[in-house]
Amino acid sequence: MNRAALNALVLVLSMLGAATAEEVLDEPQTGFFELSFTPLELLGSQSMQDASGILDDDDELSWQLFVPEDYDPVRPAGVMVYVSPTKKGGPPRVWTDLLGENNLIWIGANHSGNRVALGKRMFLAMLAPKIVAARYAINVDRIYISGFSGGGKTAGFIMAAKPDLFRGGIYIGGAEMWGSNEPPPQLDIIRQNYHVFLTGTEDFNERLTRRVYAAYKSAGVENCHLIVERRHGHQLPSISAFARAIEYVDSRISVDAEAPRRADAL
Repeated sequence: MNRAALNALVLVLSMLGAATAEEVLDEPQTGFFELSFTPLELLGSQSMQDASGILDDDDELSWQLFVPEDYDPVRPAGVMVYVSPTKKGGPPRVWTDLLGENNLIWIGANHSGNRVALGKRMFLAMLAPKIVAARYAINVDRIYISGFSGGGKTAGFIMAAKPDLFRGGIYIGGAEMWGSNEPPPQLDIIRQNYHVFLTGTEDFNERLTRRVYAAYKSAGVENCHLIVERRHGHQLPSISAFARAIEYVDSRISVDAEAPRRADAL
């Protein structure tokens, strides 16, 4: 995707409204569930026109969410936005305890797999924090982007496009630079964010992941961490490896010291 297309995505995103504190649900839903919208419901008529090159009027947009059972608006949650290589955007059920322990809400777009156009995948992921913030009290300093395989590559493009929204990235079994020979305009912000490159010794994308990790370092992005699981193939990481990745991206802040932030900071 070229720089002009990226700029268009970010422009449409910036035009969308965000929830106010009063709109956060009094009795929020927890556990696994889906949210669905038409493009018009989600964007409104004007933004829908601006997004006409990305979405069609008859698109069915849906996201899978997992909200920890002990979610408490007094302690705003972090948000893990996930780009799936498949049709479903939800997390593995074996990760739910880990998400709860780390006070993280998971959201991933459905029908946003590797066969979907890059621009649409990016746009749906960039919309996800706004969807969560309309319903939950979130910590905007703990919004992270992640993805597996082709979703990991897409997550890298998203980080380049909107590093002021996503404060950390976890790129699993696939990674890419910013899709241009020129550094992104917000490279300084990318350098402030924390990045984890996660692969396995039997992953066919191990060499690619290592190359992108090294390229980030060469670009002055020092806050990078490489995790390589032994005898691990092209698959989602173990719970322990993913826990280490969360710990690293969280290390940029003192989570318990963070005060609630308004959703309109998005």
